[in-house]
Amino acid sequence: MGSHDDGTPNDDDLSVPAPILGRYSITARDGEWVRVLDLEPWRRCWQCDHADNDPDTRFCIECGVALYQREADGQLSADADHGLALVGQIDDEALRAILPPVRPSLSDGPWTLTLIAGELPPAPPLPVDELVALRIGVRLAGLLGGLHARGYRLGPIAPASLALRADGAVRLRDAAGLSHAADRPVATDLTALADLIEQLTATPRTTRRLDEAPAIEGDGELPALLRQIRTGAIVDAAGLQHALDALRRSRMPAAALVMHSAARSHRGMVRELNEDALLATQLTLVRRGRRRSWGLFIVADGMGGHSAGEVASDLAIRGAYAVVHQAYLAAAVDEDRDDDAHALQQVVRQAIEEANRYVVREADGAGNDMGATMTMALIAGDRAVIGNIGDSRTYLWRDGQLQRISRDHSLVQRLVELGQITDDEAYAHPQRNAVLRSLGDHATIMVDVFEQRVRPGDGLVLMSDGLWELVRDPAMAALIAGQPDVAAACDALVAAANAAGGNDNISVVFVTLAATTDEGAES
Repeated sequence: MGSHDDGTPNDDDLSVPAPILGRYSITARDGEWVRVLDLEPWRRCWQCDHADNDPDTRFCIECGVALYQREADGQLSADADHGLALVGQIDDEALRAILPPVRPSLSDGPWTLTLIAGELPPAPPLPVDELVALRIGVRLAGLLGGLHARGYRLGPIAPASLALRADGAVRLRDAAGLSHAADRPVATDLTALADLIEQLTATPRTTRRLDEAPAIEGDGELPALLRQIRTGAIVDAAGLQHALDALRRSRMPAAALVMHSAARSHRGMVRELNEDALLATQLTLVRRGRRRSWGLFIVADGMGGHSAGEVASDLAIRGAYAVVHQAYLAAAVDEDRDDDAHALQQVVRQAIEEANRYVVREADGAGNDMGATMTMALIAGDRAVIGNIGDSRTYLWRDGQLQRISRDHSLVQRLVELGQITDDEAYAHPQRNAVLRSLGDHATIMVDVFEQRVRPGDGLVLMSDGLWELVRDPAMAALIAGQPDVAAACDALVAAANAAGGNDNISVVFVTLAATTDEGAES
C-alpha cells in the first residue's frame, strides 16, 4: 500500500487486494468500508471466537463449527479513533446491543481493521410504516443519549445502515461516522435522526412562515415533530426520545380493556342541596371477533345556589354527553373506524365547550350567575383523554398510588405554581374555593386536555372538590387500596369526606381497567 508525501497511508491504494496480517484479503471496497476474505479461519473461530485451533483444523475444537474461508464486512482506516474501531471501547451493554456487533480491531502497520461479527438481518424496505419508523427512532434516540453522555457523536445514519429483526428490534449495520464529540454539537445527531425518519417514511418536508404560530406540543403530526428537531425546539436526545415515544404511543392501535366503574354523589353534612351531577357510561362492541370498548365518565360541580347550581351541572352533563355520543361514539360504531388520539382529544374539548354553551344559554335566559366546574374522561380501549375546567379533578390510580392528571384552574393553584404557598397551605387558604375558569363564565372558554395511556390494573378517579379538599391524596390512596372493589372504594371515599366535616357536596367516579382474553372476556 502506498502513502502520501507526509507518510500517511493513501486510501486510493486500498483497492489493491493485498492480504492484511497475512490473513484477510480485500475483495471489495467503498472508501473505508471493505469486504474481506478470511484466508486463515482457524486463527479465530467465527462462531465462538476460540483462538487455539491448529492450522490443519477443519472444525473448531470448542464449538464444532466448520472452519472455512468466509467473507466479512468491516472498516479499514488509517485513523483508529473513529467509526467501528470506537465501538469496542464502549462498555455499556445496552448501547452495544444497538451498535454494530464488532470483532476486536486488528492493526497492520498504520491500518486498523474492524470487522462486523456475524450476519445481520437485511435493511427494511422503504418506505416503512410510520409506527415502525417511530419505534426505530425511539431506540436510536436512546442510543444517542447514551453516546452523548459518554462524549461520542454517531453521525449520519442511512436507511441501508439499519438491520431490522422479525421481532422489531433494530440494530445498526455500520457506524462509520462514530467519533469523539470534539466540536460537533448534539444537534447534528438529532438532525441526522430526523433525516433518517423522513427517509424511512417518505415524509414530505414542510416549512412554516415566520409569522405563523408554532405547532402546539403533541399535535400528533410527524412533519411537525421533524420540524421541531430541525429548528432546535428539541435540544437533546432525551427530549427527542420522549417526543418520538409519545407520538409512537399515540399511533398504536387501542387495545380493548374491560372497565369496572362505580359512581357516588352525596350532599354532604352541611349543604341542603346536592348541586353536583355525574355520569358513568360504558359501551362494548364485538364485531367479527374484534372487541372494542369505550367509557365516558363526568363529574360536574354546580355553582350559583338553589335552582342554579344543580341546573348548571345537569346542563353541563347533558351538553357534553350529546357531543360525545353524536360526534364520536355513534360514528365509531357505525363506521367501525379506529380510535385516533387526535380525534379523541378534539371530541373531549368540543364536549366541554358544548357544556359551556348549554350553561351560558340557560344563565342568560334566567338572568342568574349559574356555573359549574367539570372533569371528564373518555376512554377508548387503552387510551384515555381527560378534560377539565375549574377545580374538579381526575387522578390516575396506578401501582397503589394516586397521580393527579388534571390541573386546577383556581387561585390557590396559581399561587402554588408561583411558589407563594405550598400544596399543604392551599388546603387552608381563605380563598381556596376561588376558581379562575368555569362553565358559564364566558361564551368562549379555555379547556385543558390530557392524554393518558392506561394499562390493566390502572384506574381513573374523578371527583368534585368536596372530596379532595377534605381527604388528602395519600389518605384517598390508602382508602382505595383497602377496598375490594370500585363500589366499596367510592363508598369509603364519600364516608371519609363526611367524617372530615362534609362541608360541601361530594361526588366521585372510579373506573378500573382489566385485560381481556382473545375471546373478549376478562382475564
